[in-house]
Amino acid sequence: MLHSELGIIAGFTVLALVLGLKRPVWLALLLASITMGLIGSGLDGFTSVLLSTAYSTATFDLVLVVFMIAILVSLYNATGFISKLGEELVKLLGKPKLVASVVPAVMGLLPVPGGALMSAPVVDAVGDKLSLSKEKKLFINVWFRHVVFIVYPLSAVIVATASLTGISVWSLVARGLPVAFSMAVAGYLLGFQNTGQWSVGENVEGDEKEVLRVFLPMLTAVVVALVLSPLVDRQLVPWVPLTRYSMIIGLTLALVLLVKLSGASLRLIWEAVRSRTTLELVLASFSAVLLRDVFMAVDGPRVFSEIAPLSSELWRTVFMVIAPFTISLATGSPLVGIVLATSVFKNTVNLGVKEVALIYASNMLGYIASPAHLCYVYTAQYFKTPLTSAYKEMSIATTVALTIALIQFILI
Repeated sequence: MLHSELGIIAGFTVLALVLGLKRPVWLALLLASITMGLIGSGLDGFTSVLLSTAYSTATFDLVLVVFMIAILVSLYNATGFISKLGEELVKLLGKPKLVASVVPAVMGLLPVPGGALMSAPVVDAVGDKLSLSKEKKLFINVWFRHVVFIVYPLSAVIVATASLTGISVWSLVARGLPVAFSMAVAGYLLGFQNTGQWSVGENVEGDEKEVLRVFLPMLTAVVVALVLSPLVDRQLVPWVPLTRYSMIIGLTLALVLLVKLSGASLRLIWEAVRSRTTLELVLASFSAVLLRDVFMAVDGPRVFSEIAPLSSELWRTVFMVIAPFTISLATGSPLVGIVLATSVFKNTVNLGVKEVALIYASNMLGYIASPAHLCYVYTAQYFKTPLTSAYKEMSIATTVALTIALIQFILI
């Protein structure tokens, strides 16, 4: 058993060091998995886990879906569709407070590291007209960009959460709606206190058809996956290790539609397929499942249960909030947070929909508020204001959303 403890300590130490050195998440997860596996179970034990992970349906589902999402995201960016969507919404909405909150949320549909920089100029311009301080602009841009993440079914983190726990993506989306709504309300009340009045675009009309055109591929992916999920999400062919056919079909149709509507060239498509971002997301997905499986193989849940007071329901609930929130807050990576949290609780808590939804919400809220969160860092640099300047609003809004997630867990 001593080998298990040493492997877990060594693995998490490597994880912290690699992330602290600002290396890619996939590398941190992979090196942590290798270190934990070799020390905790030896070469034969680690090799066995590696092969088992490589051929599991959870791995194939996650890697293929994330690969397709990454290509869709890359093409949305390269074709200018995401920028066009933001521009048309500014014209269409007219009201400045809606523009400042909705545009970052729409840009959140493009989940790239530091992507809040894309909406920061819009928030900056509108914020000036509303006499917003730099601190409020920082909070609004980061907070509203991530409201949609809680319920976005094409998010790599929610897909990973579903794959690692066996819970439906749509169940997590349904549970996330009250949390997302509370985030939007808290963000609006905190971000737009005592603002001036200004009307934008009185003589400029938005083009509803253009908004629908550029949004249609994403909408298609979500709707098709939702409709087909109860019909096809199982292992249809025994020798094909896939179960999430609804997402695969939805994303395939979305990609075809995006290419047709945008006129994307073969060069753009190939660049999206071979881009560094796509490769790193795929590697991170595989490494995430591997770390989870290695942690389980070295008896990690038992080790954790011996040092954490999980014997009572109260303490289990407290730790389901604190553990994922703290890990994501410290690492600035929601993927790392969800992998470690679900691994820890997998065999110590009966992980049903409500438990996973609470862990997922806590994990995402810790990530949003993290000083290592690239969106937060880049936005602070853009507005030339310290990260800490928005902590008052960030702390209050996070507390509100966490409270709603906890109340939902207890009552429903």
